[in-house]
Amino acid sequence: MLDSADKNLSETYWGACSRMQVACTELYEALHSLEGVPETDATAVYQHIGEFRKWLLIEADLIREAVRQYNEEGGS
Repeated sequence: MLDSADKNLSETYWGACSRMQVACTELYEALHSLEGVPETDATAVYQHIGEFRKWLLIEADLIREAVRQYNEEGGS
């Protein structure tokens, strides 16, 4: 059975990973027109990738910070 600290850490992981999945979906959609035609403008593609990477890094930093804080507070 998880204690509250473990449960909170797990929920933080879940939230961050869930948002990463949303970011993947949004990137895929941004790389296509509404008709499903793939983006061919390299500058536009690079811009979308840059936004995607920022989003993923924010979520990864949240995970790192959460586990750091968990361990500083004694964890389980």
